[in-house]
Formats: sequence, structure tokens, C-alpha cells
Amino acid sequence: MIRQGLLLACALTLGAAAARAENAISTEGLKASTTAVTVGTVTTEKDGYVVVHRTDITGTLPGSIIGHAPVKAGQNAEVTVNLDKPAEPGTKLIVMLHEEGNNDTVLDAADKPAKADGKVVQQTVTVQ
Repeated sequence: MIRQGLLLACALTLGAAAARAENAISTEGLKASTTAVTVGTVTTEKDGYVVVHRTDITGTLPGSIIGHAPVKAGQNAEVTVNLDKPAEPGTKLIVMLHEEGNNDTVLDAADKPAKADGKVVQQTVTVQ
């Protein structure tokens, strides 16, 4: 009886861990044109947004936001972000995951960057 209880407890714990999505933006399928960015797979713990930022002159730090698209908690496939302003070919962009912070379904200052292992979830992509 005790053994069955332990097995059930272990199964429930493993199931809960497997059900929890970890914040991530896959580099597979990540591409950018002058008018849109496509992300093959985005995994998020909470509802939020895939946000596209211009980069600073070094191409490494996020600058102004030039587009965003909503994502739901869990795995999201083929997310397309239309850019508000065209990006020149060769430009580096940062694709960042933000979590919905105030349940209003509008990207705003309450929606902070999502983290995984203490680091902001982001990828860099070059406009083709």
C-alpha cells in the first residue's frame, strides 16, 4: 500500500514537471524579412508576446520595439510578427519573449521580459 502511494506521488510530481513549460525561443525556423519575423517555436510559462526590437549600434542590445505578436502559455508554432517599420537587409534584430503582466492583453510597460535560468529569453536574427 505504501509502495503504491509512493509510486503515485512520484508519477504526479513527474507529470507536473513535464506539464510546466520552460520559457524558450527556438532558433530553428527563426527568420526575418524586411517586413516580418517568423519564429518556428516559442514556449512560454505564461501568456505573453514575442517582441521584436531593433538593436543598438553593436547589434547586441535591444532598442526600440518595432513589432509584437501574442502567444499563449505552452508551445506556440510558426509565430509571425509583422514589423511596424521596415528593417533594412543585414540589420540585426532581437526577438524577445515578454510575459503578460496585468492581464489586459495589450503589450505595455507591465509586460516584462520573460526569463529562463535567470536570463532574458531572446534570440538575435539578421534581416535577409
